[in-house]
Amino acid sequence: MSIWILLLLAIVQGLTEFLPVSSSGHLVLFYDWFGIEDGTILLSVLLHIATLFSVLIYYRKEVIQLVLHPLCNTNRKMLVTTIITCGEVLLIKPLIDRMFGGEYLFVFFLITAILLFVSDYMAEKRGLLSRTSGSFRDGIVASEAIDITDIGVSYRQAIIIGLTQGVACIPGISRSGSTIAVGRIVGAKDVTKYSFLISIPIIIASLIMELVSGGGLVGGGNIVALILAMIICFFVGLSCIRLMTKIVNNNRLTIFAYYLIGLSIILIVLGFVR
Repeated sequence: MSIWILLLLAIVQGLTEFLPVSSSGHLVLFYDWFGIEDGTILLSVLLHIATLFSVLIYYRKEVIQLVLHPLCNTNRKMLVTTIITCGEVLLIKPLIDRMFGGEYLFVFFLITAILLFVSDYMAEKRGLLSRTSGSFRDGIVASEAIDITDIGVSYRQAIIIGLTQGVACIPGISRSGSTIAVGRIVGAKDVTKYSFLISIPIIIASLIMELVSGGGLVGGGNIVALILAMIICFFVGLSCIRLMTKIVNNNRLTIFAYYLIGLSIILIVLGFVR
């Protein structure tokens, strides 16, 4: 793999990680177009680590508070979510590995789109989504004034979000999009912030799992190129996260659903179906 392709993949990851459109799904598309077959899962994990640092920097105040209060409600809920996710991933890992080859990618994009449609419908039905402006009125979006040590997610909702996050390891199902959408459907508050925070332990767990399984390096093992790609991915993600979080919080998620439907149709027309 040339360094230019690697840098392009880094930019794609940085741009799509904070949109509910599945960054891993988009990476799989580019893997297929460029004929990349070896080390794709590890590369995806490494690029996710780069955007993980973007999350750590953006939410550094919240992360510090959670570190200073290790036994707080939020940490316990995040632990429940992470355990549920890891257990589910271990059960369906053969399916996840197979899906990194791009099989039925358009189907999973459509599943994400459906979740986004349902999320907006349920929010509007509850009166939380303005019919005119498309913005959320209260309680269901991330708030800067919340007590981060006791975030507005119940243990039941944490379990449901954990199950959703496990399925979202399949490329094409957006992790952020599905967890935010399902969180809204079940009435969780501050779910956008919770979705980004729970990405921290699950990305770390993914890296450990991939290293233990002996995943190979991409780019001919060019460590310098990989580090450069991660740096670029980090800065692209950091520059986009504020804008993307604002878009997710203040607009209907269906705008992304239409994009995913259009992308799925293009994939079908182009024959990107196994």
